[in-house]
Amino acid sequence: MKLISDNLSFNFKFVLTLFLCVTLLYSFIFYMIDMYILSAVSFLGLFVYAVSIKSIDENEYDRVFLLSHLHIVISAVLATIILGWDYGFYLIIIAIASTTYLNIFKNRVITYLLAGFDFAIFIFVYMISNIYFPKEPGEFVEIFYISNLAFLLFLFVVIFKVYGIVNQINIKDLHRYRHELKTASQTDHLTGLINKRALNIILAKKSNKTITIAMCDIDNFKSINDKFGHNVGDEVLKTLAKIFTENTNKSDIVCRWGGEEFVIVATNTSRINFINQIQNIRFIINQTPVKISNNKSIHFTVTFGISDSGTDPNKLTDQADKRLYKGKRSVKNCIIAK
Repeated sequence: MKLISDNLSFNFKFVLTLFLCVTLLYSFIFYMIDMYILSAVSFLGLFVYAVSIKSIDENEYDRVFLLSHLHIVISAVLATIILGWDYGFYLIIIAIASTTYLNIFKNRVITYLLAGFDFAIFIFVYMISNIYFPKEPGEFVEIFYISNLAFLLFLFVVIFKVYGIVNQINIKDLHRYRHELKTASQTDHLTGLINKRALNIILAKKSNKTITIAMCDIDNFKSINDKFGHNVGDEVLKTLAKIFTENTNKSDIVCRWGGEEFVIVATNTSRINFINQIQNIRFIINQTPVKISNNKSIHFTVTFGISDSGTDPNKLTDQADKRLYKGKRSVKNCIIAK
């Protein structure tokens, strides 16, 4: 992505440097033929392009595009009105108007307004130079016309090249946004664990593999929230998630099922070993404090329901859930495995 962005910056700097050189050349030519207003306007472009080149390093492409665009349009308008239509400076207006196709601006309304502005300017220049105040061709008309036509063709080539780079950036951004959206839709933002939706997708792909499911619920979690506040409740959830991730196998799947419920899915271990693993986790939970102030902390407990081993995720999840609530209705802080 950085390589593509650097390529875009390089191309913009190259084009602006070329514009700067052409502007300096036009300023000198206009001065030599006693067109001092046009010479001054062209000379002003040196500062415009210098600022624009610096703005590229700050990734302010909007400012770069707008400044250079307006300077070129204003210069072309004045040159067409002062010298006449036959000199071909209206071609520059057409060329620069076509650059709005690049959609450089993040706000498309600005793009449409700028395109409308270019169209209105072209009509205005046409009316002035061809209907109301037409002028006879003067010296160097062929040279100016050919150079402006060359500028038009050159700018079209640049547009296609820059558009290709911009398109690559947009595609990369789209893939990144899709990935972020997918991650956000399948991840619990508080604990960083996958959510119920993501777990169901994973289990659907493991329909032919033997798994064992443990479902747990934090005991008296509502009382913790009511007594100590939701911030403490959030710390309990995050602490529990950390214990799970640090004390399960790499092949196990840990999920925040919803609220204070969590699910652990074992895929490469026997049921007996999995039950022993859950027993060890329950012991760690009982010994882990959650700080509620500088000198106070609380302990919490959880109840587990463990399913049989099998290949039907829905059946096993339902089984673990029923065993969990069997434990919740009895002593709590226990493991129910049958």
